[in-house]
Amino acid sequence: MDDSWEILKAAGLPDGAARPRPRGPLDPERLRAAVEELAQRPGALPRRRLEPLLAWLQGGYHHWPRRFGEILGPLGKRYLDQLAVGAEGVVDPNRYLKLRRIAIENLSGVL
Repeated sequence: MDDSWEILKAAGLPDGAARPRPRGPLDPERLRAAVEELAQRPGALPRRRLEPLLAWLQGGYHHWPRRFGEILGPLGKRYLDQLAVGAEGVVDPNRYLKLRRIAIENLSGVL
């Protein structure tokens, strides 16, 4: 799971210390494989990783729906929906909003 997480961080997932914005192009196959690996183990995602992943997926889906679909396919939307349901009552709305803004800024440089 750590390798997949590092792939997502390189694609703009807002986790850890501030980093320079990523630059494209993305490798869609690696990105899809990383999301698929995380989606296959839904209970393995620690709570501290839920907010950044949800912010990154929702930011990408909301702002670039066509590109999101091209890269992640139906799996991306299913996993996004699954995380959103699991996040109800768990996610800090203020932290989530901050992470989503960072994710959108990061994704704007690679999508």
